[in-house]
Amino acid sequence: ESALGKEAKINQLPEQPGDMPLTCANISKAKKLLGYSPTTQLSDGLPRFIDWFLQIKGSPGLGG
Repeated sequence: ESALGKEAKINQLPEQPGDMPLTCANISKAKKLLGYSPTTQLSDGLPRFIDWFLQIKGSPGLGG
């Protein structure tokens, strides 16, 4: 919300069959097998992604 400057409109629906009650990311396998080491914090990367997306969303071929 802070990155977009807008309040999210949440439409909470009842759980559906197959919904996961909880999910969380674990990058330990990527670190071990691929040597992956993130260098950008989510708090920095998300606003950068939003800026990039807003710049290209009107580009031909992207449905803009």
